[in-house]
Amino acid sequence: MSPAASFAQRWARDNLTREASPEELVVLGLFPITCEGNEAEAAKRARRYYTARGPGGLTELWHKRHPDDEEILSSCQDVYIVPLRSRSLGGRRVTLVRLPAHSALDRPISAKALLSRWLMILDIRLRDDPTPGEEVIFIDVADLQPAHIKSHFRGTYWKDFVWCMKTAYPLRIAEVHVINTQRLKTMSLLLLHIGLYPWRRKVVQLHGTSDSIEDALGSDRLAVESLPYEYGGRAGLMKDLNDEWTKKLLSNSKWLQKEERKFYDTDLKPEGRARTRHRSAVRTLRGSNGSYDMVTRTHSCRSLHRHDDLDEGTHGAYRTLKVTSDRVV
Repeated sequence: MSPAASFAQRWARDNLTREASPEELVVLGLFPITCEGNEAEAAKRARRYYTARGPGGLTELWHKRHPDDEEILSSCQDVYIVPLRSRSLGGRRVTLVRLPAHSALDRPISAKALLSRWLMILDIRLRDDPTPGEEVIFIDVADLQPAHIKSHFRGTYWKDFVWCMKTAYPLRIAEVHVINTQRLKTMSLLLLHIGLYPWRRKVVQLHGTSDSIEDALGSDRLAVESLPYEYGGRAGLMKDLNDEWTKKLLSNSKWLQKEERKFYDTDLKPEGRARTRHRSAVRTLRGSNGSYDMVTRTHSCRSLHRHDDLDEGTHGAYRTLKVTSDRVV
């Protein structure tokens, strides 16, 4: 049995009140890989993942969502989200996001619908390919205007989504590249709205043009056949590739709702906590047994090396402690 499979079974046994499905065990096996072998952190991340998908979690994004919902269907034309068909040569998954699409330059953008659709796409990708691999995201903001983020972006939705990707999702987002930023004068406002400021130094990188997609990956490379026409590839237009994912969401509508209900109805066992003795309990114990003189660590250790009384043996002066009485006669 592999360490990942062993972790998945142990975590499911210790945290779930129901039996985990084989598909769940495969996904749970990704957490220790994402956490670089740290099983303690993997267990916390897995618990945050189930909590986020359960009652009281990311309810507005991960629940109450339907691919045929009018707002989500409208979002499919407002923002393009295109996961590339093949991974990079280094095994990383790459997703291109066009924010906004050419057809939505004068329309408000719903952050809730956009991020709900993105999570549905991630769910389907994870089901179809539940194997380890970092995520790399390119966000094209060539046509983004201040009006798009001034009153239509809800910061809480973005922050919830970014929190989920950082601390709960089974796969880790390694890099976020914001490209075509030369026209956008409110870059700081954009990063603040979508909650990327905490990531800016380590993960988020800004690029003035779209020519830097290959450069941004460093020594890693993408196959030309997997890139859209707009970025020098041969896979097709961004709109057509986005429409393919819209059809895929609609065809998987029942499965997505089944997954939503499964996690929503899942109860987690109470989290085990190490029992620690509070200082007040120690004070109480000391007060009720005040007839014993408290010996400091320095005194007790020093007494171990005193050999003036050979009858004390290896225990030193511990045998010569005197019991005194607090009673006044």
